Amino acid sequence: MSNDTDDIDISTDRDKIDLAYCYGFIAASYWAGGRTRGEFDRSVEMSFPVGAYCDGKQVGFARVVSDQIAIAYVADVFVDPRYRRRGIAARMLEALHTHPELLRVKRWMLATNDMQPLYRLHGYEDLDDLMMMRVDEDAQKRDPLR
Repeated sequence: MSNDTDDIDISTDRDKIDLAYCYGFIAASYWAGGRTRGEFDRSVEMSFPVGAYCDGKQVGFARVVSDQIAIAYVADVFVDPRYRRRGIAARMLEALHTHPELLRVKRWMLATNDMQPLYRLHGYEDLDDLMMMRVDEDAQKRDPLR
């Protein structure tokens, strides 16, 4: 498989999310054990999701829970193992960081057991062994949402 990501489409269009595919991956993850399909669907509904697609097929997912001003929490990030090491997670994260409805968020948080190096490249700093935070000092300088 090529290292090129030109064939990968990143989209924040929630209607494109393949909920069944994403739930299948997340239900088997270390972080979401016991989450029901209904709970997963509701979590996506109440979040800002992003998907990665190759030839119309979903290959990655992430979402953000946020009040759109003070805080955002990045959750449920995954890339299909066949598509890893192509920068897809980084591109999904960038799509969330630049989402028009999240540009005023100052503090971004997340929890991870194993992907700290990726998140550090995007400005996140370790708070402890699990939690990380990114502070966007320019957030309040951007035009208000309302």
